[in-house]
Amino acid sequence: MEGFVSSGVGIVGVGNASKNAAVCRVIRSRKAFSASPVLSMVASEGGADDTIDFSSVNLKEAGKEFEGMIFKPEGDSGSQVPSRARVNFSAKCEAAINNQVNVEYTASYAYHALMAYFDRDTVALPGFSKFFSEQSEEERGHAEHLMKYQNRRGGRLEFKPVALPEMQFDNLDGTSDAMYAMDLHLQLEKFVYKKLLDVHATAEEDNDPEMTNFIEDMLEEQVQAIKTAADYVAQLRRIGTGHGVWHFDKELAEAEA
Repeated sequence: MEGFVSSGVGIVGVGNASKNAAVCRVIRSRKAFSASPVLSMVASEGGADDTIDFSSVNLKEAGKEFEGMIFKPEGDSGSQVPSRARVNFSAKCEAAINNQVNVEYTASYAYHALMAYFDRDTVALPGFSKFFSEQSEEERGHAEHLMKYQNRRGGRLEFKPVALPEMQFDNLDGTSDAMYAMDLHLQLEKFVYKKLLDVHATAEEDNDPEMTNFIEDMLEEQVQAIKTAADYVAQLRRIGTGHGVWHFDKELAEAEA
């Protein structure tokens, strides 16, 4: 693997770097633009004492000043670094993201169970089954969203056992259970919201504004989900457990995801 010199007009190889640690240094440009380099980087063999100083970079002349820089890639040491993308991402924030992934999967699992219940031939409320199937997919999507964020920040994912909340279904016809299930949905959405607040608090404590912004976007979506669930609970309480449940189920079945 070759190192390279940027001369402003092309790339020039400067030799084999396959066994060298990452090195970056400033050499004199063919045309001296200042008495001294504006960027310094000192690389040691171990890499732990590398320093970069951009404090004296002249932004107006930066394009010219970076001419002549030598970049050499990492050597083939045989060992992998934990992450090259990680910056200002604490272990506490990493753990908080992993916990929230588990929360989202737990909610998805619960909604999947509700989907199966309302699909029974003795219950036969396909609208509720469809609704909870969509909720399960949405929560799983949130988990994947968090997983991608963890990877983007250079963290490591740790998967944990998923627990299913206890659910009691008493009526064979499922009519009163429609109300019970929707109320459970509301409580689950509030639970997820509270856990997101905990993640946000961790990010604030560890001074990670990028992560707080990421979680705030999820909080906004969660607030809307809580409002929708609360509306559905109010409507089901109003219509009772007779024909109104059948009509509500029909509305859910015809609703777009």
